[in-house]
Amino acid sequence: MRAALKSLSRFDYAVVAHLKIEPEQEDFVDSLELVFSELQNNSWAGLAHAFSIVATDEIVGFFVLREGAALPEWALPNAMTLHSLCVDRACQGNGYGRAAIKLAARWVATNRPSVNSLMLGVNVRNETARAVYLKSGFRDTGATHFGPSGPQNILERKIGLGG
Repeated sequence: MRAALKSLSRFDYAVVAHLKIEPEQEDFVDSLELVFSELQNNSWAGLAHAFSIVATDEIVGFFVLREGAALPEWALPNAMTLHSLCVDRACQGNGYGRAAIKLAARWVATNRPSVNSLMLGVNVRNETARAVYLKSGFRDTGATHFGPSGPQNILERKIGLGG
């Protein structure tokens, strides 16, 4: 399994529109249509970075990194945050989520050397995603944020060269 990232513009919804998630994950992840609408209509142009996850020339997933003024209120100021990570349900279980996290950390280390951590919020009921994040080097900060679908644990992964 080999994966790579491809940078997307805020108008590239059609590139990832085919991605589907498991029905039980729908409570925890915004639709890609909504994510791209927010990317197009926010006031932080240039501070949100969309990526597709590519394996063997096929797009298998998607996520967004945010920084600076685009950070949620729970994030540390010297962090970037990971949002809307999804792997197509037909491709789940192949390590693409963990690969994407490693690639995201490497992108941050290379392109934002002053950033020292990658953070995210994961719904406390989303045990599947939480397990993937913890296996991918995130640690629970002990902080909780109350999001639209309930309480979220705030996780952090330290960033350094090599991700």
